Amino acid sequence: MSFNAVHALTGCLLHIEASADLLGWGRPPLLLLVQDRPAPSATNGTRRQMRAVHLPLNDTRMGRYRAGLADFLPDLAAALDIDQPVARPTLAACVDISLIADLLADPTPGLRLLAWAVCYEDVLVASDGPHEIRRVDAVDADRRSYQITRLRGEPHPVVCIDDHLDHDDTPATRSALARLIESTSRPDRSTPTTS
Repeated sequence: MSFNAVHALTGCLLHIEASADLLGWGRPPLLLLVQDRPAPSATNGTRRQMRAVHLPLNDTRMGRYRAGLADFLPDLAAALDIDQPVARPTLAACVDISLIADLLADPTPGLRLLAWAVCYEDVLVASDGPHEIRRVDAVDADRRSYQITRLRGEPHPVVCIDDHLDHDDTPATRSALARLIESTSRPDRSTPTTS
């Protein structure tokens, strides 16, 4: 992805975290599909317009996944894979699979997948005890990972962008988001690295 696309995606993720912070704590996790397309007003096709579709997750039903998001995201990736059936009652109870399938099949010319992301609350165990933390984890089409974190009560989030996703300490959510990227990238669609 270009520097401008990485910058725009980072800004989008920061906006999502700021919106979550305004809503307060105790919110269900949020799945995000980020795509872009040529801006309708662009004459030469170089300007692009980004959209982040918020896909609310049913927090009550997420309890059916023993490891929460770490189990849910790979199940979603498998369901969205081209060769896999999408009729999974546990998954369907957590998220609108049909909406996701429609977004991925959108025939808009030049539409491309940029990233998958998830915004959720977690517990950070530190030497001085546990702390509530909000995380926005994302993986883009080039397998670059983004993490935005904010401890409860902190005025500003911390942003970390990593070009190398495959570390031993990579959270399960990021590797699962990478699997979502792999399963939903279509060869007949342009990708950020080819344009």
